[in-house]
Amino acid sequence: MLSWTVLGGSPAWPNPGQAASGYLLESDERRMLIDCGSGIAQELRAVNPPPLTDILITHFHADHWFDLVPLHYAFRYGSWRDRPKPLLHLPPGGRAVLDTVASVWDGSVETFEAAFDLIEYDPHDDLRLGDLHITFAPCLHYTTCYSVKIATPSAVIVFSADTAPTERLARFAHGADLFVCEAALGDASNDSSERGHMDAAEAGREARRAGAKRLLLTHIPEEIGYDFVRERAGAEYKGPIDLAMPGLRIDV
Repeated sequence: MLSWTVLGGSPAWPNPGQAASGYLLESDERRMLIDCGSGIAQELRAVNPPPLTDILITHFHADHWFDLVPLHYAFRYGSWRDRPKPLLHLPPGGRAVLDTVASVWDGSVETFEAAFDLIEYDPHDDLRLGDLHITFAPCLHYTTCYSVKIATPSAVIVFSADTAPTERLARFAHGADLFVCEAALGDASNDSSERGHMDAAEAGREARRAGAKRLLLTHIPEEIGYDFVRERAGAEYKGPIDLAMPGLRIDV
């Protein structure tokens, strides 16, 4: 069995009472944090899950990784200091990014290595972690970003990360038991400009084209209106639709 728990699903300007991107994925053998945006360290402290085996970052926009900074203090000096170091899976070039950020306080990447075992994943290759088989697909975003597919012999979850619609995404999410898809825009139907996000109707269309069994919409600004988002996605996709609210857990 796979489970997906929403810790936060806000966009970059966080919704009231909701952290930015961060999700807890659990299987029989692994416990993985996927993305660690603003506010996620606080959510993890409140939930206090059993030890993480892995952390995976989809891209280096602040709302998807900045809380690695406070989280690494939890492992170095805080209440998680006696826990095993999780594997931190970074996009290519991730070590240099952490080194640059740590230099702001006269640190280096070694400060993160004291808390995590750092690995830069190869997005062109598979990642096998216990009972998890992880693959990647490039997104259409403003910076290098990867959608993630997590599979076990019995279940598949696909996370779009941040992306505009692409022909690749529906193929990548084909047959997913759960498709976690961003819907950051209100209505992009008349938007011909270059963009790196999609709206709820596009997310619903991608879920329908993929034949996904269940759709979880995330990265939604509160101002758009949750009823509006659900209605727009439901016009394209007739399966079950959920919205990423803190604490929501979906088992597949």
